[in-house]
Amino acid sequence: MVLQTTTTRDALVAEVRRRILSGSLEPGTPLTEQGLATTFGVARPTVRSALQELVARHLVVRAGRSLRVPLLTGDDVRDLFTVRLPLEITATRLIIEQARPMDAAERALAGLESLPPAAGWSERVEAHTAFHLALVDAAGSPRLSRIYPPLQEEMQLCLARLRESYPDPRTLAVEHRRLLEVIAAGDVAAAEAEMTDHLARARDGLLAP
Repeated sequence: MVLQTTTTRDALVAEVRRRILSGSLEPGTPLTEQGLATTFGVARPTVRSALQELVARHLVVRAGRSLRVPLLTGDDVRDLFTVRLPLEITATRLIIEQARPMDAAERALAGLESLPPAAGWSERVEAHTAFHLALVDAAGSPRLSRIYPPLQEEMQLCLARLRESYPDPRTLAVEHRRLLEVIAAGDVAAAEAEMTDHLARARDGLLAP
């Protein structure tokens, strides 16, 4: 028996997600079962299941009886970073205090750095997210690794909006290389300060008019 590794539903989830994160499906865009079924040539029950998954991952929201791409407000952005900051500060401190290896984070960063100049923004968002997930996992806390990924799903909606802040998208890799180097240097106070500044720059970029 050959197991099917990618179902039509999973493929639809991945494609709608890609379009949301690349910005081709803009914030506020309505998503209907019939519209997606027609666009992708799939059955409506498949679309319904895919949309349920996207809602669970906070990449689609309910607005009454309809569904749409989330439109994050300034308050949403502030709230996301309010929750995110202490989690990543904790991960940073644990990595240094316990001398935890960061091999996976290094590999994820290398993936971000190796993207060609022509790479799409959604690809950079995926690579960026992989880095932060690997960094949190490096802390060695099973519960931290469990609660952090759902937050990152929603954070990716923010990153989709940041593409205009990076005229040269490769700057994203440079900023994360510096962050990893400061953490690797082993000074807890310096690493926490760098993480705080790193996230503050991202937050302020999103809140800029």
